[in-house]
Formats: sequence, structure tokens, C-alpha cells
Amino acid sequence: MSPPAGAEPAPGSGPRAGSGLPVWDRAALLAANLEAVGARFPGLARILEASPAEGLEADLTPSGDPTARLAGGPWLHSTRSPRAEARRLASACLSRGEDCAVLLGFGLGYQAEACLEAGAERILVVEAEAGMLKAALGLRDLSALLGDERLGFMVGGEPEALIGALELSGAAKAGILALRAAEQYREDWYGRAAAAARRWLAKTSINENTLRRFGRLWVRNLARSIGHIAEARGVSELEGAFAGIPALVLAAGPSLDLVLPHVREISRRALIVCVDTALRSILRVGIEPDFLVVVDPQYWNWRHVADLESPGSFLVSESAAWPAVFRRRSRSLFLGGSLFPLGRAIESLSGIRGSLGAGGSVATSAWDLARLMGCPEIWMAGLDLGFPGGSTHAGASLFEQRSLATGRRLRPGSTSLAAALLDSRCFKAASNEGGEVLTDERMSLYAWWFESRLARSDSPTTFSLCPGGLAIPGMICGPVEELLARPVLRPRIDQSLDCLALWQAPASAEGKGEEGLVSLLAALEAIARAAETAHAAAREAAARNAAGLGDLGDLLELLDRSDALILASAAKDVAGFLMPPMSRLLARRARDLKESLEQSAAVYASVAESARYHLEVLGEGRPA
Repeated sequence: MSPPAGAEPAPGSGPRAGSGLPVWDRAALLAANLEAVGARFPGLARILEASPAEGLEADLTPSGDPTARLAGGPWLHSTRSPRAEARRLASACLSRGEDCAVLLGFGLGYQAEACLEAGAERILVVEAEAGMLKAALGLRDLSALLGDERLGFMVGGEPEALIGALELSGAAKAGILALRAAEQYREDWYGRAAAAARRWLAKTSINENTLRRFGRLWVRNLARSIGHIAEARGVSELEGAFAGIPALVLAAGPSLDLVLPHVREISRRALIVCVDTALRSILRVGIEPDFLVVVDPQYWNWRHVADLESPGSFLVSESAAWPAVFRRRSRSLFLGGSLFPLGRAIESLSGIRGSLGAGGSVATSAWDLARLMGCPEIWMAGLDLGFPGGSTHAGASLFEQRSLATGRRLRPGSTSLAAALLDSRCFKAASNEGGEVLTDERMSLYAWWFESRLARSDSPTTFSLCPGGLAIPGMICGPVEELLARPVLRPRIDQSLDCLALWQAPASAEGKGEEGLVSLLAALEAIARAAETAHAAAREAAARNAAGLGDLGDLLELLDRSDALILASAAKDVAGFLMPPMSRLLARRARDLKESLEQSAAVYASVAESARYHLEVLGEGRPA
């Protein structure tokens, strides 16, 4: 039963059973819970205080815990045992090694409590209406839950902001737990929030798959490029170097062809930043970019620039790029901060500082370079992130030229381009023109990266010169004539570029890098030996345990010492880079000592294998 509408709450600290009619002092509970919210989230507390509470109908369950619902709607939780239901749901949500739980709807807090009990490292509650959360705070004493540092909230606003919240949370892998009754209440909002969470998870999955596929390639590239890395400069030296100067960033989407006829005139007014795939196009109109950005480690990406010359450009790259990239003639080489532990270690040894954002596409790094350099306006050309008019790339790009060059009478180049569209699982999304454009999940991830960055208050104003491209919230679709109306700034740009070219690497840089590399190799060798010793000890302990041979204290102490050595090592991140995700190594929580020891042995074997591989390729890459 529900309390009569308009009835005044009786005194008391919470619900109580008796005649079947639950009684709450909602005002006292709300005040105590708001105080707990205010201690950690003062802004949220002010929002809740100013919001009217939703009219929740509440009742006690046979377990003695309350449940509730909106008038005439489904119950938020079980009408028998909300805690037992929440534990079951939390267990399923965190069953694959997830370190974060995304709760779509707070309800009365049972799921959040259960996820904390299940060991979640962080919980993000996503609530459409402040009034729903406020109503819940008047039904249960939630002060302990609200005071837990692992709990966070996202209340109201655009549900797509969840992607940014997850990025900031530091979570590696999240489970999604939806409160069905809340979803029905605001179906569209929660549907969009769930889609945003899935997009973030897709990115995480892509990262894991990419690491599994290319991890060893990145390590080999880094080992072969150590000498070039020691001679490079960090992008931190570019910070603010072009303050007040707009930038044109050239990507290789189909709409680049619309901008190319204007690039010479634009170059008089803006800094030109070009991604590797667009270099062929800009060189064809007789312009060398001021900055060329090449960050992809794969051989086929190197092919985009392999036969092209732009010695007047500054090269910005990643230390794991294909090694031949660093042999290109350029005015100077800047490194944008490696994404990989070995690269970061080598850069640190060489004194390289600074990093660029990485959203999976070289265009994201190019945009972030322009932002770092202080450009107040960034104009994006060729950033279609879709297939406007059924086209895939700019006409001069290697993709298009290869398709045309390999075409034949029975399989023309257009057939390959059509296959690219069909193989990418396309879907339609809003375009800059107000219509629709074909895109795919991969390019949508790039768009979400831009959206999250443009939502930041310190992001430069960003324009799109791609009328048929994918619409990105926060990016303004502007005409090229507006950029052409900017004042001529090329003399000032060239003066700043000349100043950058005068820098010379300190003579001591290479020696310091070599000295640090020797220390890194020693640390990796120590980790490999400790992991191998621990692997053998874990297997012996498992065998003793299975045979019932008694005390395992000596072996367990050995495992503890090995753990301490590995975790204290400066090379631990490098050694752990090639390991599979712990969710796949462990699969599930160990049910007993036997399973725990078997899982430990698998982890130690993986650590040792990764450390040994790094030692092998670093040894091969060192100069004789």
C-alpha cells in the first residue's frame, strides 16, 4: 500500500513495518542525505535543494526494505527483497572484470550499494531528473553510500556528456546497469545515455583489440627509432608559439577537394597543419604545409608519405611511428608524447616533454596540435567523418589513387570504393547541411572525441569546411569565404617558424638517453626474473595444495616479495604493456586457493613474457 496522498509524515528516522502502512519522516531523511551530498558535491546539493521532488509512492517489502514507484508506474525495485535483487544485478554487471559500474537511474540506491559490495572501484550514477534523486533521498538513510569516494553522479543535461564523464573517471572497463522503471520514465534520455556508454565501451574494446593486434609492432618500431627519438624535440616547445593566428587543418576526406583551390590564399592568412593522408593533395597545388602530422605506427600509413617530399615542413610524430618516418627531410622533428609505456620511458630519458590528444585518428592529434600552439580559430578541411555523395577520400589521396590504379575493365576502381562502403556497416547521421550522411561506428568515435574536447571552456573556436560531412556538436559549419576574409599574417607566421628552426638539440642528449636505456634494460631484466620465479612458485604452491601437502607459507611469502619488487620497479608499466587485459587473464573471481594460485601463475607468466620481449627487441635495436 502507499501513503495517502497529501498525508503528513509521522515522526521517525525511517520506514517501519506494523499495520502495513509504511511511515517515513521524509524531511529528516532528506535533510541528512542532502548534507552528505553537499559534503562531496556542493553543486549537486544546490541543484537538488532547488528542485521539486518527484511524487514517489513508497511501500515496505517483506524483507523490511522500502521500494517505490512513480504514480501508477512500475516499481523501481523488487517488491519482495530489493537488496537481494540488487546483489544479483550487480554481480552480473561486474562479472567480466569491470572496474566501473554505470547505473542508469539511481532508484533508492540499492544497486549502487550492491556494486560497492561487489568490489567496483568506481560507480557513476546517471540520473535524468534531479527531482527523482531528491525523492529517493527522502526514503532511505543513504549517508554512508553518499559519503563513499567511489560514488559519482551525472544528473540532467545532455546524456551524451556521459562519454566525457567516463573519460574523466579513469575507468578502464565499465558495466552498464539500467533501472528499467527509470528507463520507461524518460525512455529517450536514458536510451541516449545507454548509447553513449556503449560508444565509450566500443572505444575501450577497440583499444584492447588494437593492442592485441599491433602491440608488438609498436614495441619494435620504438626500439628501432631510439636514436631519432634522442634527437627530437617535445611538442611542449610549441605551446603558444602561434597565439592569435588561425590554423587550417587538412584531413583527407572528400570535401578536401572543395578547399584545395583556396589553400594558397588561405596560407597567407593561416598556419597550415596537414595530416599524412592529405599531404599528396596539398603538394599537388604547390603548397608545403607548415606542420605535417604522422602518428600511425603501421607500414601502410607510412606509404601515404613515402614518395613525397616536404623538406620545408616541421614533422610532428609519435615515437612508435613507422621508423622510416624519422628519416624524412624536415625542418625539425617534434614528438607528441607517446601513447605507449616504452615510448614514454624513452622520451623521459631523452628529456622530451609534452603530449597531444589522441582520439584514434591523426586528425584529432592535428587539431590538438593547433590548440596547443595557441591558435584561437581552427578550421577543419576534409574532416567529413562520413561518405558524402558516396565518396570515401579526397581525389589525390593514396586510397583513391590506389583504387583507380588497380582497377580493370571487369572490376573498375569504383567497385573497390563501393566495397569500402558496404564493408564498413554504415548508418545515416545528421550532416552539416542539415540532411543526412553515411558514416560508421569508427568515424562516430572520432566525432565524439571532438565533441567532448569542444565542450571544454578553454577549447578554441572550431569551424568545419565540410558542408556534407558529419555534424559535430560544438563545431561550426562555416564558409571558406569567412576564412579568406581574415587578415594576411604570413610574414608573422614565417618569422615564428624560422625561430623554431634555429633550435639545436643539446650535445648531451644522446648520452643521457643511452645511460637511461641501460637502467631500463636492467629493470626489465629484474622484473622478468622476479616474474619467472613467482610463476614457478605459484605452480608449485598449486601442486602442493592439490596434493594436500600442508603449509604453503614459504611459497606465499616468495610471491609477496616478487609482487613488491615488480610493483616498485620504474619499468613496471613497460613490462605490463603487452599483457592481455586482466579481465581475460582472470576470467572470473577465484573461488578457492587452487584457482587463485592458477590465476596468479598465468599473470606472472604474462608479465615475464612481456618483459622478455621488450628486452629482446631493445637489445636488437641498440647501436653496436
